Amino acid sequence: MPALFRVAAVLAFAACAVAPPDLPPQPPAGAAAPARPLGPPTKILSAHAQPPPTGDEREYFGVSVGTLVYVDFSRPLDPAGLIPTRFVVLARDGTRRVPIAASLAPSSERDELRALELVIPAPQRELVSVTVAGQLFDADGRDLDGLSADVTPAEAAPFPVSAELLSQGTDCPAMPGAAGSAAVRVWWSAPVAAGAGGVRLLLADGRALPPLALADVACAPEQRLAEPAPACDPEDDSVIDYCTVVGTAIDRVELDAGAVKSRTGLASAPGSLQLSHMSASP
Repeated sequence: MPALFRVAAVLAFAACAVAPPDLPPQPPAGAAAPARPLGPPTKILSAHAQPPPTGDEREYFGVSVGTLVYVDFSRPLDPAGLIPTRFVVLARDGTRRVPIAASLAPSSERDELRALELVIPAPQRELVSVTVAGQLFDADGRDLDGLSADVTPAEAAPFPVSAELLSQGTDCPAMPGAAGSAAVRVWWSAPVAAGAGGVRLLLADGRALPPLALADVACAPEQRLAEPAPACDPEDDSVIDYCTVVGTAIDRVELDAGAVKSRTGLASAPGSLQLSHMSASP
């Protein structure tokens, strides 16, 4: 086709493509939604190896369990990206182990999307570090790929890693004459049950108060069969809530040795933690 005819054809098509004049006016584009403020960067607070519970014969896809590694993060995670192959665990002999399962387990409480259980296949080996080796997102949608931490050996006692003040939504009992219940939630490096060691809630003015009650404690065997379901965990997890009264100006929590004990009966190490406010749930 001669060039003159090609130009004429293009102009004719453009004239036909003009919108009809009777179309309603289009609304102006709305303002862009404000960006959601991000919380502080998410970190790995601890990684603690533990043996499988005594008598536990769990297998995953026919593979025997060797070691459990509990990883505590500083902020909640997005469960959608929790895939075991996105973690790599380095052993002392230089081998790299990929978990056969990864879960927010037992994690039966609200806002508890921070403690992971990584199931490492048998045989047991001395583990050195754990690394996020794929896309894992926190509650703000930030990719945590590349985060890593040293692994505390199973022989070490569990230790407190963070403490946060919950002013609502706790499982603490209502206190007589109080407006509501609050709790100091302490995250431990491994699953624990309450122990005999002392716990003190330190106020900003220097006074120390004992917790009024404990919540988040594992169920007794007879409770697990009770109806209706009891307000306790079916299995010890990494969290203990120390109950107090709403509005109490708590600054720190002090935990004596043996405040909790591990699944194997190891008494916890002592600790003193500054409180922060509860992270927003995803």
